[in-house]
Amino acid sequence: MTIQEMLQKLIDLGFSQRAIADRVGVTQPTIYRATKGAAVRYEVGKAIELFYEEQKKVVEKQQK
Repeated sequence: MTIQEMLQKLIDLGFSQRAIADRVGVTQPTIYRATKGAAVRYEVGKAIELFYEEQKKVVEKQQK
């Protein structure tokens, strides 16, 4: 799954670009650019991936 796809899933879960940015430690415009397919630093990509994985687990727990 790409960073762009992970961000879209987080947005679909109700997170704003600002909320994602705050959690990941970047600015909202950085998240906006990433949603449009722009490259992000490795560290930012890993932070987005970690946040996505955490939220995926929360959703899975809620569905049980």
